Amino acid sequence: MTPALLLLLACRQTLTPDGAVPTEDPTEEWAAALADVVTEDGYVDYELLEANREPLDKYVLWLTRDDMWGDDKITAHRHGFHLNAFNALVMYNVLEQGRPDSVRDVSGWIPLPGSGFFMTTAFDVERDHLSLQELRDERIRQFELDYRSHGAMVFGARGGPPMSPELYGNGQLHTQLRDGMQRWFQDPERGVRVEDGVAVFNPIVDWYRRDFDFFSAGLDLCSLAARHTSGKLSVQLKTLADKGCPHRFYEFDWSLNDAE
Repeated sequence: MTPALLLLLACRQTLTPDGAVPTEDPTEEWAAALADVVTEDGYVDYELLEANREPLDKYVLWLTRDDMWGDDKITAHRHGFHLNAFNALVMYNVLEQGRPDSVRDVSGWIPLPGSGFFMTTAFDVERDHLSLQELRDERIRQFELDYRSHGAMVFGARGGPPMSPELYGNGQLHTQLRDGMQRWFQDPERGVRVEDGVAVFNPIVDWYRRDFDFFSAGLDLCSLAARHTSGKLSVQLKTLADKGCPHRFYEFDWSLNDAE
């Protein structure tokens, strides 16, 4: 283990709700609460969540269990579990950090915007102490191998994909990921739009370009986006793909994805 990694582990805090791990699975209770706090346009009513945060706290405590899977290590069930864990921990962290105006306002000892939110705060997930960045990069991206995960991970910013009001999994993960990409890319403010003959993409696509390139078998961005859109937008993107896919990325909105 490198000295830098040892320093990182020593200097960060692990957030866990007070109380014992529930004796019964609270997932259904959290699923019902999630449906209540996610708005139709995919934002989160944090005021309502904070007023009734017990289901979230119980679910975050439930994530600490290390006996959920047995030998079932690489399955769609585990993919859904990690996506649900990531989104729940983002919402839990927003509450613990006092509902900041932006997650990038949460500073840490690493001199990067938002390092206190994503890097220097850890959470107990199956007895591993993981930051949100580690959960995203070392679990979801490294092992689940599906660029559509980026349409399902909602990291507390208005510029990110719309939050789903339902948990991922239960035999529906493929359909949920497909529908989530469609909902995200079809949104001109958070996904893709065409302006002056150029495709304009959410910068998340640029930040994780390797995932979108590699796990789509090398599709250009316009062809990939056309696959996840419909109607006029899809036709426009296919036309741009034939022209070499001229594109750019718009400025990301880092303000909290709080329902107005």
